[in-house]
Parts: sequence; C-alpha cells; structure tokens
Amino acid sequence: MILALMMGAALAGGELPPKRERAMLAEAQHIYRGAGNRLWPGFAKVPLDLVLIGPKRETLFCHRAVKGFASAGRDPLTKCSLQIRPRELDIGLSAAADFFSGGETIAIGYPEALEMSAAYWKAMVLHEAFHLYQSHMPNYARTVEALGLSAGSSDGSWMLNYPFPYADPGVGAAFLTMGNAALAFLDAKSPQERRSATNAYVTAREAALAKVSPADRRYYEFQVGQEGVARWTELTLARQGDAAMRNDSAGRWSGLATSLRAVRDQGLKVWKRSALYVYGAIEAEMLEQAGVNWREEYRRHPFGLGDQLKRLN
Repeated sequence: MILALMMGAALAGGELPPKRERAMLAEAQHIYRGAGNRLWPGFAKVPLDLVLIGPKRETLFCHRAVKGFASAGRDPLTKCSLQIRPRELDIGLSAAADFFSGGETIAIGYPEALEMSAAYWKAMVLHEAFHLYQSHMPNYARTVEALGLSAGSSDGSWMLNYPFPYADPGVGAAFLTMGNAALAFLDAKSPQERRSATNAYVTAREAALAKVSPADRRYYEFQVGQEGVARWTELTLARQGDAAMRNDSAGRWSGLATSLRAVRDQGLKVWKRSALYVYGAIEAEMLEQAGVNWREEYRRHPFGLGDQLKRLN
C-alpha cells in the first residue's frame, strides 16, 4: 500500500515518463516475449533493460540498482522496477551499449526527440532488444573478440569506425552487382525467381568480398550478422504489432529496395556501414525464404551468414 502511494505520488509529480511511453514499451515487450520468443527461442527471458531519456530526466527500467539513480517503485505497465535521475545522456540516443557497468542496456529518447512515429519508435525498441538478446547468446562476446578487429579499442568504437574500403571503386562496383541481385530477389514473384536471384547474389557476394582483405571480410560478416539480422528481426516482429506498426513495417520492407537503389545511385562511399544493414536484412530474408533452419545455426555462429548462403547454391 505504501509503495502504491509512492508510485502514485511520483506519477502525479511528473517524475516518471508519461503513460504513453510506458505503454509503448509494454507493447514492444509483449511482442518480443510472444512472437519474438517463437522466432528466437529465449527472447522472452531478456528483460526490458532500458533507460528512457526524457527532456529532464532518465528512467531506468528493469535494471539492477545504479549509483546516482533513485528508486521509483514498479511500473504497472511493463512490470519493471524503476529508477530515475536527472538527464545525463544525449536525448537523441537509440542504441544498446554498456552505458552502466554489468552488461548492455538500451538507451532511447522519446519519439519526438528522435523524430519517429510511435510505430517506428516501438520497432526501434524491438531492434535494440534484439541486441540485448544477442549479448545473452552463449559465447557471443568471445566470438566478437575472436574477430580480431578492435585494434585495441575497449569501448566498441571500432564497430562504427572500422576502415572498410567503402570508397574503393572496385569494391563499390562489386557491391553494385550484389545490390542488383538483391533487388531482383526483392522483386521476385515466384520461389523459382527468388532462388535464381539468391544464387546470383551469393556469387556476386563472393566476388565482392574477394576484393577486400580477410579482416575486411570479417567486418562485413560482423555487420550483416550484428546489425542486418537485428534490422530483419525488427521488421519481422513489427508485423505482429498494431495496425500502425504493420503498416510501418510494410513500408520499410519496401524501403529496403529503395535503399538499394539509393546505394546504387549515391555509391557505397556515401552510405558506408548503413548499406551493410540493408544487405544483412536481405541476406536474412533470403535464408528465411529458402526454408532452412538458419536461425538455430545463427545462435551458434552469428557471423556466418555467408557460409549459410553458400550452402544454398
């Protein structure tokens, strides 16, 4: 009773996020614990470990106690324990990282701060929740370390700043061929057309990655496995949401083709790693459409999409 009164006082005082944002988080939580767990076994066990960044305050959901935050009871919508503090993080964040010691946490600003619709914002929470799921997969951290790409970085900045040869004309031309095959896959009207486009894509993919160093190839496999599969998961799970989320998801599935055409027109040197998100999402869909049990192998070998695709040929 005392806790309930404290919670009511906190809500009345405006210290906690508005009900709208908490309800949106509860919707995303419901999707990944239901449809997400059917798609990725064990997803339901991942807590909504998230810091919601408001204009003046930050609210931690489902997180162990962190110094500097004050306990604020339990949210009846997400069923999460809550902690609050004055805002310290960038309100424009949408990421999962080790913001607080002890493992990855999602950090995300309000939809208005990110200039996102409610549907898109909830899909972004699903995207970042999948990153938490990845971080809980057996040996995931060791697998990332074994790539040997960090160059001594301990903060993960190499994931953003790795010097992949985006501006190399030969690499750009080879990725253009990949992109054309990916467009053919997205435009396919029959299983036979999809298989043919997938085979052409795999051939073009091997030719493109033959033009880069072994380390560059490992970086490509990392990004398509890390971010591309997260994009695919976000789009797939958004189909399980309300009408607005389903419509948004349909538009952004179509947007993959639009992005490929933009990469073709503007060049890999402009899109850089953002292009790899698109390729990775399409590679995951190729494996899904092929009907193979690729997600089970992904849990053991998250950076092996290329090996799985080659077995389709």
